[in-house]
Amino acid sequence: MQPAPLYIVASPRPRAGETLLARLLMEYFLDNGRPLVGFDLNPRGPVLAGRFPKLVWPVDIGDIRGQMELFDRLVADTASPKSSTSATGRSSNSSPSSATSASLRRRGGAAWTRSCSFSPIRRSPRYIYAKLQERVTAIFQPVHNESASLMTSTEDFPPTRPECGTIRMPRLSQVVRGVVDRPSFSFNTYMAHQPGGPTEIHSWIADLYTQFRDFELRLLMGRLNSSLGWAAPASPPASRKGWLSG
Repeated sequence: MQPAPLYIVASPRPRAGETLLARLLMEYFLDNGRPLVGFDLNPRGPVLAGRFPKLVWPVDIGDIRGQMELFDRLVADTASPKSSTSATGRSSNSSPSSATSASLRRRGGAAWTRSCSFSPIRRSPRYIYAKLQERVTAIFQPVHNESASLMTSTEDFPPTRPECGTIRMPRLSQVVRGVVDRPSFSFNTYMAHQPGGPTEIHSWIADLYTQFRDFELRLLMGRLNSSLGWAAPASPPASRKGWLSG
């Protein structure tokens, strides 16, 4: 039986939308009726665990004990998809934990990374992204959060599988983002029960769920083509490069 995937949501810098993306992934799996387990590695506080107290465990991987605790939980159940979010303010310049790396190799996981644009530093996000791709056997899927970055480039943040392209998270207005960030807000509940017809949030959620579904299908087709010795499917259009409005 093929182990369920492990998804790691991370960024070289804080406040890039990791928790928001992890929330979307969690509810996407729930909407599809799939069992899942989540882990909150955020050193600034277990925000994701606070939203999903029955599904997400906060874990401190700042020491060996915490890393082994995470590893034990990852290998205990290989049938459920697992999502992990980490605001990597303290670990962005170091290699991933051995527990996470080993589990990624065993489970064929995907690391969802957020690209950001800010002033040059000693070790840029592009440098860290490239080093992680060298060290970790995983599928790296860039996600462009337009609320955190006005521009991005597939040359700077290339996906491991070229056919997967870049997932785009459109910018939300301040008012709408305030609604989405409410502690009681649920994407799936809003989609199912909000009256009055489609809104900006409806379209935003539906677009991202479609992109998640396309990503999974492309991975599935990639594994199938690889097993048959066929070429990978054509790449989707590249993410827009340049200044974005709004």
